Amino acid sequence: MIYEAMKRVKTIILVCLLLTMTTCDLLDITPNDTVDLEDFYAVPSEAEAALIGAYIQTYTVFTDQLFFNNRSSDDLTAPLDGRQSDPLMFRPSLNLGSGEPIGLWNNSYSALASINLLLERVPQINPNLFAAPTQSGVASRQQQILGEASFLRAYLYYHLVMFFGDVPLVIEFPKSSDPQDNLVSRTATSDVMRQVMEDLTFAETVIPWNHDGRAVLREEQIIQSKGRATKAAAKLLMARIHLYNEDWQLAIDKCREIIASGEYRLETRWTRIFNSPENSGNQNTSESILEIQNRRGSDQFNNTGGYSWFHQDGSPRRGATQEAYDLFEGTVTSPRDVRKVFSMFQRLEEPTQIYALKYRNAFPWWDPQDPFNFIPMRLTECYLIIAEALNELGYPNSEALTNINLIRARARDLNFIDGPVPGIEPYSFAQFDTQEKFRAAIREERRREMMFEGQRWFDLLRYDKYDGTTVAQTVVGLTSPEKTLFPIPASERVLNPNLTQNPGY
Repeated sequence: MIYEAMKRVKTIILVCLLLTMTTCDLLDITPNDTVDLEDFYAVPSEAEAALIGAYIQTYTVFTDQLFFNNRSSDDLTAPLDGRQSDPLMFRPSLNLGSGEPIGLWNNSYSALASINLLLERVPQINPNLFAAPTQSGVASRQQQILGEASFLRAYLYYHLVMFFGDVPLVIEFPKSSDPQDNLVSRTATSDVMRQVMEDLTFAETVIPWNHDGRAVLREEQIIQSKGRATKAAAKLLMARIHLYNEDWQLAIDKCREIIASGEYRLETRWTRIFNSPENSGNQNTSESILEIQNRRGSDQFNNTGGYSWFHQDGSPRRGATQEAYDLFEGTVTSPRDVRKVFSMFQRLEEPTQIYALKYRNAFPWWDPQDPFNFIPMRLTECYLIIAEALNELGYPNSEALTNINLIRARARDLNFIDGPVPGIEPYSFAQFDTQEKFRAAIREERRREMMFEGQRWFDLLRYDKYDGTTVAQTVVGLTSPEKTLFPIPASERVLNPNLTQNPGY
């Protein structure tokens, strides 16, 4: 796949070059049907075009990451058409020919090839050709481009490790299309994650908190700041990694830096975070740190294919598990938590079926073609991470309790479109008189808040790691840790005999 990726990079760059020409007067070259990579990275506008291409590739991969994570968890059921063949939900059926791991692997390494080429070539462009920074005290645009690309590389490798375990760490663009010159072995997870943290450390240093001034059109300014990597995005991914590694204080520190920046604030109404009819599609909110932009315009990042996982022909395709539904307070006739009402639906005449509706504007009574963003990072997670880490450092902790109650308070919405939702009561330590009980409450609140947002499976793996439970194996019906990881695609092992296979395949 490493050498196959070379074939795609020219096409991606050419497409993005054409897109950039429609919105940027700085580009004064005339493209033909090919791009010579040896001559391409000559001016800043070409670097910007390549960066857009890297975003497009990475955010297409993200759609798979999001739904693979959901489908592997205990929140989502099999397709509603009755098929029981989803290998991510029934892990014993995963095999070397399963399409999901193959697609994720191929698309990830194709994107990584583009990113590595950008990271090699952009430093060779004369720095004096780049426009001055639009904000005082920030890095040059040349450094920002390198920082954004470094974030994308870190983002991809983090997810590859979480899904596959050890993976080949490739941080250079292939110098040859000969397969024999690209037989890279799998790299230990610890070494891959070391590179991830190096990329994120560089990214958080040079990327600004926002991209004010990047947009050509005023109305597109918010898209630039929410659709691109920022300092906060780098810090939040670092916080997730610190949380997984039980580096509690480091996770707290990164999240506090994001909150203290003043760039983000919690939305007062939970539904406004997402695209619902009552706010006329108001996304890219003050709470959003990173959103995968789904725009009709040809020059925008597009989360292509995302709807098909949850909806098909305008109808819901996935159900929520009974366990996930019961986690929220309230009943079908007397709902109390707006997160439940917005994210799931159970009909009285069909009590055995619960529909997963969080990405709900794909329904025909709204506009099924209306753009809908997916949100991999938002400020709420910072408060959840801080609460969890503080509880691990010492019980009881009043700030941890305050953070959880801040999130619970937003479950109230008296103006919800389907009728008022009165909300749920705050917690007190009288209810949770031990650290273990409060830990369970924090985990449940995180699950309620982030349900269907592509976090649950990784959370289950993390919980297994440090408290010795077997919940991740139980969820997918496994009797051992085998098949919690994806198989290394058989086609890749044919091309590269140096690749070993994960246990169970």
